[in-house]
Order: sequence, then C-alpha cells, then structure tokens
Amino acid sequence: MNKNLIVILFFTSVFAQIGDLIWEENFNDLDNWIKITGNGSWGWGNGELEYYKEENVSISPIPGDPNNNALHITAKSESGPDITDQWGNPLFYTSGKVISKSNVSIKYGVVEARVRVPNLDVGGWPAVWLLGTSNYSWPRNGELDMMEMGSSQSFRNLHDNHNGGNGLNNSNVNQVVGANAIFYSDAALTADNPSGAASISWDPNDENCRPYYNYENPLNDRFVIYRMYWDSESIRFTIIDNEIEYDLYVEPLSINAESDEFQNPFYLIANLAIGGLFTDANYLGGNGLPISMPMPANMYIDYIKVFEWNNQGYVHLGPPDTQGESLGLFTDNTPTNSSLIPEIDSHIYVWENTLTDGSIPSFEGENGISWATTGAGWFGAGIMSIQPANLSNFSDGFLKFRIKIPQNISFQIGIIDVWGNQSYVDFPASQTTYGLVRDGNWGQASIPINDIRGELIDLRMLSYEFVILEVNGVSCEFALDDIYWDGGISETLIGDVNNDGFLNVVDVVSIVSIILDNDDYNSSADYNSDGVVNVIDIIAIVDMIIR
Repeated sequence: MNKNLIVILFFTSVFAQIGDLIWEENFNDLDNWIKITGNGSWGWGNGELEYYKEENVSISPIPGDPNNNALHITAKSESGPDITDQWGNPLFYTSGKVISKSNVSIKYGVVEARVRVPNLDVGGWPAVWLLGTSNYSWPRNGELDMMEMGSSQSFRNLHDNHNGGNGLNNSNVNQVVGANAIFYSDAALTADNPSGAASISWDPNDENCRPYYNYENPLNDRFVIYRMYWDSESIRFTIIDNEIEYDLYVEPLSINAESDEFQNPFYLIANLAIGGLFTDANYLGGNGLPISMPMPANMYIDYIKVFEWNNQGYVHLGPPDTQGESLGLFTDNTPTNSSLIPEIDSHIYVWENTLTDGSIPSFEGENGISWATTGAGWFGAGIMSIQPANLSNFSDGFLKFRIKIPQNISFQIGIIDVWGNQSYVDFPASQTTYGLVRDGNWGQASIPINDIRGELIDLRMLSYEFVILEVNGVSCEFALDDIYWDGGISETLIGDVNNDGFLNVVDVVSIVSIILDNDDYNSSADYNSDGVVNVIDIIAIVDMIIR
C-alpha cells in the first residue's frame, strides 16, 4: 500500500451483466488464509506502527448476527518484548493481517466483499486488496486496492467536492473510502519515485477520482459492500451502500500494454494497519498526529465472492499445478517435458551489476549464458520464473547444470521460494562436488533436491529455480548451460550408460565393453541415435566430455 505515486489513467467503458458465482469465502474457517506476523521492512514499506499477531485474527460471530461468522481482525494497544520493528525498537500496537497466497488466486471477474470497519479516527487504516501472484517485486507485480480507509486530510481535501462532498474540505476519516490500481510505468520513474509506481488514486487535477462520502451516515461500524469489476480490458471500482451502487471513478481504468500486470492472477489480502504514511498519524522514524483510534478496534469481513464478468473470471485454489518429470530452465537440446522461455515466462537476473556479458561459447545449441565479474567483490545471478513454480514432485529428483568456470573459484548454487527462504550447496575450489570435475573445462553437476532444499524451502512455490553466488571476491569469467530440473523418473542423459547422472570416462568404458561383447542394443549407448552402438558413439561422447 505504498502511495508515493503519480497518476497514469486511461479510460474505457465496458458494462455487462454479472454472471455466475465462481467462488465464495464465507469465513467459516481460515483454511484458505495465511496469518501474517511482524512489522515487515520499515513498517511494510509505509512506516506502519502495528505488529501483526496471529491471535489478532479469528473467526467470530458477527455482532447482532450471531448465526453468521466473519473474519475478525482486532487492533490493540499492546506492547511487549517481542513486539518490535525490524531494528528491535518497541512498538505499541498489534493487529491482524491475512493473505490467500498459495491458496486462492483470482484472474478477472466481479470481486465483492462485505466489510465493516471500526471508528478510525486518527491512525486506523483498514484495507481489502490484491497483489499479483508473479515473482516480480512491487509494483511490477501489480496492486489492486478494492477498499481502504483512514486517508489523510490532504487526500480527502483533494477529492472533497465529489460525490456528495460539500466542497468545504471538512470530510472526516470515516466518510471517505478509496480504491486504487498500482502498476509500473517508465513515465512514473523519477528521483522522488524510484520504484516507478503509477497510481490512479492521486489525481492532482481532481478529474477522475470521487471517493464516496456520506456525511449523514458514516461508513464505520456498519457493513458496506465493495466491488471490483475486472476483465482483460478494464477495471471498475464501486461501493454499494443501502442497495445503491456508486462508482469511485468517473470511468473504469483501461488496461493497456503499460498496465498489463492486471492481465495476470492476483491473491487476496485483508488487514487493519495502524499509522503510516497513508494516514495523518505518526509513522516509523517520523512525526504525525498521535494515534487516537479507539482500541480494541474490530474489523469484520462477512464474505468475499467472485462472479463471472463479461464471460471472464477464474479462481485457482491451492498452489500452482505441478510440473512434469523434467523442467528446462535454460537448455536447447536436452529433452524436457516443459521449459521456461526467457523473457516470456522467466527472467535471467544479475544482482547489483556484479556481472557483465562474457565471451565463452555455449556448451550446446545456439544459446548460452556467459558472464564476467565486474570487480564488485562478489557476484550473484539467477533464473526466476515469472509465476511461482510448483516443483514439489521433484523432491527425489535433481537440479542439473553445466558450467565452465576457473577451478580456483568457490561458488554456491541455490534456490529461493516466494516466501524469501533461501538454501544453497557449496562448490569449493579445486574439488569434485556433485559430479562436477573442477578442471576449468565444461563439467556437469547433479544436485539432489533433498540436499539443496534445506528445511524451509517451499517447493510448491518457487521463485528462483536456480541461483549462483560467489562471495570471495575472485575475478573470473564463466559460463552456464543446460540447466534443468530432472525428476529422476525417466532417463534424459544420452550416453549415461551406468545411469549415475553424469557423462564421463566410466560410460566410455561401458560402451567399449558393449561393443566388444556384442551385447544387446542399448539406447543410452547409442549417442547419435542411428540404431547402432559403435566407435562413432564413443568418439562423440569423448568429444562431449573433453569440451
């Protein structure tokens, strides 16, 4: 919910009938949700003052409607030895936050939430919102704020003459609700906005936004319905109050090439923040008005529903679908069941300009990865799938790759999941590790997934399926090729006669024995796949080994 943004808005009007109900969450349990803890990095990027605790989130009967349960989030004035920010400084408020990441993701449809917020006064910041499921960092993953309240007086003044406002800049915090769409834009990239986040809610000309006002009957302590109409072309935000629907923008947001983040799946979030830059209240490391929201403060969400809209709408439950028996990350000729295509469904990243282009030819095929160090004292790079990858069926498999790197270089190979967990294995200099012979030539390593996954890695939700790190500061040039996950179910390495995952002199000796003994045909030994095992296969394999 970072709001240091500029406005980039495009319009189209598309209206149609709401279709069938696709999915609903009635909050009889929390099976679809993950409870978040802590204060994040600088108060979740906004200077927020709350510490999220699991016990502040529950399923409770709705007051006045005891037969109907709701998601119940409670904010409290509370401190303690474990209630601190990232630097260990004490915090004095706790609250709750839940996300549906890895459990529920939505692409298009009408998303509807029935929500009741407390008296926000100064400091309360409730929200029901969505983030893109992609492994891009914010704002490139996209953000959709269906509703958020607690806005600063400056925000309310900006829009105070719209939709029932009296134009006197006297709206209070319980009378205004905002909705927002945030995405990356080159035009938004400035020294004051280094993230390149573009927002539709901050309109300096006050032409498009019209947050809802209800001076006679404020929006707190009662249920109000919020909607988002979302298809492949546009997004429309509304509020339904006393069965009357009001638009929060003059026109829907038109989705184009610049805002194509909104053509991907998103997951749900609900929280009650305290303080921070969106409000007039104090924030971490800064000054504002004292928190005055009455506590304990209770937020209720009766339900969240998704309907078809313009014949579009999809809800995926659980983590991504598992991959097949093998997944190519970067390979031309090795047969795999599926492959990530660079710049289509994966990105090859270099961290902090620690590497530049090298000149080493590829091991196989037309494409290869070659890098040279830049003198940073370390290097880091990786292959990231744009959407999380479920590789849980590879737990007994291998991560295989070929590398040409000087033998005096020690490095690590690792993987990273969407929760930020990382795990690595070491490749010491001048040592044979996981089959990789360190002689300065091309070699192949085969790392058991059980070795590299560690204790915390969630194989169902991987972001970086391959990472290479070096921290000793030794300059070098190196190359990578033929990087893939092998489930260990089917044989994929032609020439690997003894099926140990490596192509080496042991296989050459085995093929010689097959030829001399006139043994039955062996497809693994038939390197050139001509139907005959002979000296031509030996020559080809030897050439591959010594490359």
